[in-house]
Amino acid sequence: MCSASACSRLGQVEGLRYASTSRTSSRTRLAKDLTPRPPRSRDFKDFQKPSKLLDVARRGPKPEPFSRDSAPHRERRDSERSQYAKKPDYANKYDRAPRDFKSKGRESRPSWGDRMSREADASASHSNSFAPRPRSTAPSSVTEEEGIEAEFDFSTPAEPRRGLPKQFSSPPLLEGLVESVHDLLGQDVRPTPIQSLSLKHLFTEPEDGKWREFLLASETGSGKSLAYLLPVLQALKQTELSQPTDQPGVRHSPNVMRPRAIVLAPTHELSRQLAGFAKALIHHIKLRVTTASRSNVASTAKTSEMEIRKAGAGMTASKMAEAFGNGAEDGEFEVRKGAQTHAVDLLVGTPSKVLEMVKGRGWDRDDAGEGRIGRPEMSLDRVEWVVVDEADILFDPDFVEETRLILADIAKARGKPVPTEPITNPPTQSTEPMNYPFNLLLTSATIPSSLASYLDRAHPAMTRLVSPDLHRLPSTLALEFTPYTSGNRAADVERKIRDVWLDDAHAGRPPAKIIVFGNKRTRVDEVGAFLKEKGIPCVVITGAGAGGRVHGSNRHLAGFLRALPGTGPAQKAEKGKDGDAPRVLLSTSLLARGLDFAPDVSHVFVLDPPRNTADFMHRAGRTARAGLQGKVVVFRKEGGRGAEKGRDLKKRVEALKARK
Repeated sequence: MCSASACSRLGQVEGLRYASTSRTSSRTRLAKDLTPRPPRSRDFKDFQKPSKLLDVARRGPKPEPFSRDSAPHRERRDSERSQYAKKPDYANKYDRAPRDFKSKGRESRPSWGDRMSREADASASHSNSFAPRPRSTAPSSVTEEEGIEAEFDFSTPAEPRRGLPKQFSSPPLLEGLVESVHDLLGQDVRPTPIQSLSLKHLFTEPEDGKWREFLLASETGSGKSLAYLLPVLQALKQTELSQPTDQPGVRHSPNVMRPRAIVLAPTHELSRQLAGFAKALIHHIKLRVTTASRSNVASTAKTSEMEIRKAGAGMTASKMAEAFGNGAEDGEFEVRKGAQTHAVDLLVGTPSKVLEMVKGRGWDRDDAGEGRIGRPEMSLDRVEWVVVDEADILFDPDFVEETRLILADIAKARGKPVPTEPITNPPTQSTEPMNYPFNLLLTSATIPSSLASYLDRAHPAMTRLVSPDLHRLPSTLALEFTPYTSGNRAADVERKIRDVWLDDAHAGRPPAKIIVFGNKRTRVDEVGAFLKEKGIPCVVITGAGAGGRVHGSNRHLAGFLRALPGTGPAQKAEKGKDGDAPRVLLSTSLLARGLDFAPDVSHVFVLDPPRNTADFMHRAGRTARAGLQGKVVVFRKEGGRGAEKGRDLKKRVEALKARK
C-alpha cells in the first residue's frame, strides 16, 4: 500500500517513461530550441536531486565570407610569356622556340636524363674510367634540345656529298672487292654517305708511312661495316702481295694464331655476323677470316663425355683438334692440329675473348696462379689494323679498361709500348696522347659527349668522318608512345602484338616480326613466359645458359637476322608446339648493338625507358634500316612512380625527330 502522493508521483514517472519510449529518439529528432535542460534519468531517486544545467559556450563574431585570391605571380608570368614571344636565335635550327617551364631566378628539378647521367657518373667512379663531360655550353635552363646537345657531340660537321665517290669502282677498290660487293648488294648498288667518305679518305696512301686513326660515325643501318671492312681487307691483300709473310730466321709456335687485323665487337652475336659478312667479301681476293667466339664443333663417336668437359675447361688447341676433329660450324674458330702461323688474316671477337686468347684462359681470376692459367692461343706482333666497332659502348665504363688493355698489349707486342694508367675520374687534362703503332678505326652510331671528351685527350689527331644524318632518327621510322592500361603489363604487350598482326592481316601482309627490349632480365623472362602461355611463340635471349644463348653459333637468332645474298639459304627458326615459327624476339640491350636484322622485322617494342637517349637510338635502329619502313612502340606509365622517365624520354625523342 502506498500513499496518495506516492502513487501520484509513481504515475508521473510511468507517464514520463511511456512518453519517452513513444516519442522519436533524441538522436534523430530536431530540437525546438537550444535552451539547456537537465539530463533525463529513469531512476526515481534522480528526479528528486537538483540537476546542474549544461554550460553553453558563447558564440564569437560572424566570420567573413570566403573569397578566392588571384593567381600568384601574375605579373611575373605575363612578363615571361612576353619574353618568349620572340623566337631566340639558337632555336632557329630546330625551327621552333625552346620550351622553358621554370620561373626566372628559380632552380627547376633536373630532368630524368640529367639525373641518370649524374648517377652514371657516380657509379662509374669505382671503375676509374672517364666521366662524361658536356661539350656544349648550355644555359642553366635545360630544355629538351639543350639536353640532347649536352648528351651528344655535334662539333664535327658533315662533309658535303659533292665530290664524294658515287659508286663502287676500281680504283680505288681492287677488282675482286668490287665483284664481291656487286655479288652481295647488286650491280646497281650505290655507296651510302659514310661509305663514300670511306672510299675518299681511307684508300689514300698515308704520309711518310705513318699510322692513321679514323672515327666513322653514322646512323644505324647505314652500312658502317662495309665502310671499314673494305679498306682493311684491301690493305691486308696489298700487304700480302708486297711483303713476305714472316721475317726469315724467326720461329713461332705452330699452335698460336698471328692475325694481321682485329675487329673488336661488344657481343658474340655481332662478332659472328661481322665475320660472316667479311667472309662473303673475300671470295675473290682469298684472305682468311675467323671469329674468336667459343667453338661449337659437333662431337664424334670417339669423343667421350670427359673429353667434352676438358674442352670447356681450358683445353689447348692441339688437344681440342684431336678430341673434336676438324669440323667447324657457322664460320666459327676452326681448330686444326699443326696449323700454320699465318692461317688467320682477320680475327673478329669480343674484348674479353681476345684477351683470353692472348693471355690464356683464367688470366683474370683472383686465384690465378702457377698452373691455373691456360696457354696463350694468339700472338699480336703482326697486327697492323684494329677496328673498334660500336666504340660508344666499348669505350663505355663497362668495357673501356678491356679495350684499352688490348690496344696496349698490341703496342707492346709490336715493340712500342704506350702508357696503361687508368683514366681518372674526373678526367685530368694531362693525359698523354696515345700513339699506337698500328692503324686504328673506330665506328659508332652515336658520339656521346664522354667519347668525344676521351678522344680529344687521347687521340687529338684522329680524323672524324661524320654522316649528315648522325644523331637523327630515320624519316621512315614511325613512333608511338602508348601507356600501360592495366596492372598486368605483359597483357598490354600481348594485346599490342595481336593488334599489329591484325593490321597485317587486313592489309594482306604476313605477320610482322617484332623485337621486344626490356631493361632487366627478370622483366623480359616474365613477359616471354606470359606470351608463350597465351599461345604466342617467341624467343627469349637474356644471357648464356638458361638465358637462351647458344655458344659458338647464332642459331638462337635464326629467322631474325638478315641473310647475306649468295651465301645459301638462311637458317630457319625452330617451330613451336603449334607448328608456327617464332615471330617475336625478346631481349635486353644484349641484342641492341650493331646487329643487322631481317627486313621483315618491322616493329620494335620498348618495355621500359632506356637509361639514356643513345640506348633508345640503338634499340630503335633494329628496324627501319636501309630506307625500309619501321615502327617503334614505347610503353610507359601514365602516372605514378616512374612516369616522369617516360615523359622525359618522349620529349628527347621528339627533339631528335625535330632536328633538321
